[in-house]
Amino acid sequence: MADESALQHLCDETTCPICLEYFKDPVTVDCGHNFCQACLTQYWGKPGREASCPQCRVPCPQRDFKPNRQLASIVEIAKKFRLQRTRGAEALGKVCERHQEPLKLFCEDDQALICVVCDKSKEHREHKVIPKEEAFEEYKEKIVSQLELVNKERERILVSKLNVATEGQDLLKQTEIEREKIVAEFKQLHQFLEEQECRLLAKLKDLDDEIKATRNQHIAELSEKMSSMENLVKVMEEKQQQPADEFLQDIQSILQRCDANEWVKSPVFSPELKERLEKFSKIHPFLKPVIKTFQDTVLSRIRENEATLDAVPSPPCRARYHSLSRLKDAYDECHLPSTIKSHMDCIFYS
Repeated sequence: MADESALQHLCDETTCPICLEYFKDPVTVDCGHNFCQACLTQYWGKPGREASCPQCRVPCPQRDFKPNRQLASIVEIAKKFRLQRTRGAEALGKVCERHQEPLKLFCEDDQALICVVCDKSKEHREHKVIPKEEAFEEYKEKIVSQLELVNKERERILVSKLNVATEGQDLLKQTEIEREKIVAEFKQLHQFLEEQECRLLAKLKDLDDEIKATRNQHIAELSEKMSSMENLVKVMEEKQQQPADEFLQDIQSILQRCDANEWVKSPVFSPELKERLEKFSKIHPFLKPVIKTFQDTVLSRIRENEATLDAVPSPPCRARYHSLSRLKDAYDECHLPSTIKSHMDCIFYS
């Protein structure tokens, strides 16, 4: 067991985390992780992708890497050692425990290797039995086919994960833009509009939180699915390297895991959420002319009633919003278009 564990550890340390094969021309990036030179170059060469370590995501702005000749030597040693172990196991072969005959046949019903004596027994007489080599080739083809599908599925998940993160960031940028517009306009109305400003910002904050929560939840789910896919790929690739006896032992369970790992893409950010954000983007265009009209009406109202104001003159900006009740009265007297006034009614009286 200790030898097997050591061998497995050696294989893990000499395997590229991108292609999951033995390192080819291994190179080391700044953070210390190793990759095949071709794999790293291809990874960094994809459009729109920032240069970073594929394993720990540490930025590599200079796109520098150094050849790791010592690791290349270790890889060659690991390959030779693995090959010797494989040939030794094949030379020894396995025999039937009951009949001490070579296990040359494969029972598809029981998913087990059997000998020619077992094949003629009652236990297997009605079963579908084929030569071990034929079973090996048949199931190896299935594994290759499933591996291709899983790799494609893994790539789809990776693309979706990046798209979710990008779309979430774009939506958050939109909310930030709308926040700046709303704050800039509401500052002009001071006391009266301060309460309404806080209300809108609170709703926008809720939308922020909902976007972030949705984004984080789906990224976490995709990451978990990605991890499962990568583990399955590793298992199948290791399975491909095994001799027929070991290869066929649990082949059906691996194929069932492939079927169970099918991933179905579903919408991430709901239309209702985007519609709420769209409503925020429509607030700013009507605020500016409304506030200008509103301010002019307020100033006119104040000038008409100068005699009722405090004896000590106030600065224009304070006089404009001297009284909340006067401000509402002035708004009610504004002759605004019906579409604009309906929006303002929702803000002032909701």
